[in-house]
Amino acid sequence: MTGIEFTLKRMAVLLLAVVVLTACTVKREEPKAVSPDLGATEKVGSSKGFDLDNQPYLGDPDAPIQIIEFADYKCPACKRWKDEVLTPLKENYIDGGQAVYYYIDLPFLAPDSTLAALAGETLYQQDPSYFWTYFNLMMEHQGKKDEEWANREFIIGLVADEIPQADLERFTQELDEAKYLPQIEKDIRIADAHEVGGTPTVFVNGQMVEDVSYAGIKAAIGGE
Repeated sequence: MTGIEFTLKRMAVLLLAVVVLTACTVKREEPKAVSPDLGATEKVGSSKGFDLDNQPYLGDPDAPIQIIEFADYKCPACKRWKDEVLTPLKENYIDGGQAVYYYIDLPFLAPDSTLAALAGETLYQQDPSYFWTYFNLMMEHQGKKDEEWANREFIIGLVADEIPQADLERFTQELDEAKYLPQIEKDIRIADAHEVGGTPTVFVNGQMVEDVSYAGIKAAIGGE
């Protein structure tokens, strides 16, 4: 069994515990049947418990406003949110130091969602800048939700062609070994602890935002 096959089989156990959604933004009706021990993880209403020290971020981590998104690279609504909400948030709040944005993986749509998340985490461990290039490229080249487009061949080719400064040999080896799979599993447990039922789900200073449009996020920021 290859490392990738092992990864997908291992993740299948967790994915079965996540509500399978036909749309990316429906709410969970009930908690998961199995919830792993989260130690000191805190729940809704606090910016603690998101493992922010180990999450990719844009902006100043000491900014007064924390915006946290749970997302899946295969989720069409996540792509729209990046284009229509994150872009103006970056221009109007993040670049100016008023807010910081954190990205947390919630791969639930398909097995290749997990592989895409694992690849992003693997690049992040090499250099955070590689992650953000990958993040933008994956959203730009997002395929159909019901097609297995985020496969090993596509991802390695993308990194080789578009992130030439990355150590491709190291990336490929660590991806095949699923070296950083525990971080993806932890992200899924964090999502469960905070009652995240779909993607994109957004928190502003620890509070889940119902309206994730730009206007809704702006209103949530204004209410802080």
